[in-house]
Amino acid sequence: MKTKNLLSTAIGIFLLFTSTQSVKAQTGVYSPSLVNFDVAMTNLLNNYDIPGGQLAITYKGRLVYSRGFGLADESAKTVVCPDNIFRIASLSKQITAITIMHLYEQGRVGLNDTVFGPNGILNDSVYQTVLDPRVYSITVKHLLSHQSGMTSSSFYLKSQMLNFTPGTNALYSNVGFVFLGRVIEKITKQDYETYVRDTILAPIGIRDMRSGKSLLMNKFPKEVHYYDDPTASLVPSIFDTTIMVSVPFGGFNMESLESGGGWVASAQDLCKLMCAVDKFSSRPDILLSATINTMVQPIHSFLGNPYALGWFINTTSNNWWHDGLLTGTMAYQARRNTEINYALLVNSSYSSGQYTALSSLVGSIIPLITSWPAIDLFDSTIICSPTNSVNNISKNPFLFTVYPNPSNGKFTVKAEGLQQENCKLEIFNLLGQEIYTAFFKEQQSTLDIDLSSFPKGFYFVKFDDGTNSYKQKIIIE
Repeated sequence: MKTKNLLSTAIGIFLLFTSTQSVKAQTGVYSPSLVNFDVAMTNLLNNYDIPGGQLAITYKGRLVYSRGFGLADESAKTVVCPDNIFRIASLSKQITAITIMHLYEQGRVGLNDTVFGPNGILNDSVYQTVLDPRVYSITVKHLLSHQSGMTSSSFYLKSQMLNFTPGTNALYSNVGFVFLGRVIEKITKQDYETYVRDTILAPIGIRDMRSGKSLLMNKFPKEVHYYDDPTASLVPSIFDTTIMVSVPFGGFNMESLESGGGWVASAQDLCKLMCAVDKFSSRPDILLSATINTMVQPIHSFLGNPYALGWFINTTSNNWWHDGLLTGTMAYQARRNTEINYALLVNSSYSSGQYTALSSLVGSIIPLITSWPAIDLFDSTIICSPTNSVNNISKNPFLFTVYPNPSNGKFTVKAEGLQQENCKLEIFNLLGQEIYTAFFKEQQSTLDIDLSSFPKGFYFVKFDDGTNSYKQKIIIE
């Protein structure tokens, strides 16, 4: 088995680096030391006929890589930018699990609390009539760990029997997590999405994650288009069977998936959320260490891997991960014990072999990385216009770094890949007042800055090469 795994990895790396490397589009900050990820993502799209994708990576709490590849919309020829949002399918389960554990930590819900019946959390009349009395023994923990006995996509309390007694086996169940959304609503007396966005996401600076919509007409402004197999037939819309639609836009109900698979997000925001629960000290967690330990403690093994409360766990390496799949969407995110988190999203899912290549992409390249950039793109403002053509944005040979950050007022600005002489550097205070100006001269890539005489606080470093401008925040303490 070990030899087989090594061979599979070698074949995966060969495919990632040896096929045609035509660049459909690359947006975001270019980093020379991480160029292998650019090559691998470009080849992933080319090899599996994927219109567009997105990859974000954090290292020790810093967002060191966030790039878009290919097309967000083939008809409009708009490119994928780092802040585009994708359907994330079952990665939504981590959002729901984190929210449940947040309520657990507050003492507002117990993992062994029953969910249905007169004494359950959902004790409303709509949940009282059941065909199988074993439903009354389903707990919050059973739903989080797929041990409820419910089928995957739907379960009708009044007319269906469980597949097994809760807690005695495991069966992947999207509907179990949908019921957890109702649990959150009952406990908080708020709409599920509203509570999650206001209580979990907004406090850590995530504002673009939201519950997705089914129909093309309701697609969000930053949301990509989703692509089914070009040979696939149209299907009757689930909302109006007289209308024929492509499966991604009305062939299934995104709104009903919600807490089990209905969220949309960018890869970089998924990384920000992961950094908030990864137990690494580089960024503060939003849950206590003991709570996270409970969330990621394996309970059983199914689908070939140990499973905890909403997470697959590699018990040997202590890596956590999950994947997501809907027609038109494939998603993967992971937390690695080497303080690396990442998320990878694409807007099609029909090609054979695509999942294996996608899920192994980052892990196969990490051993090849000899150094990680000192940048933190979480603190950067990078403008990426989705209306730019592929040709205009296919190459981004520039890396703008400010370090150390925070600093005592003395720091270095490094600009790799300068295209012009006398590129301008400006520093502004929070009032927008320019307090410092300098220029990069020919063949000069670094500037040493001394603002130690200025007051402590936040400042903005702006770089302008005459065509584009880039801005980063610097903290003087």
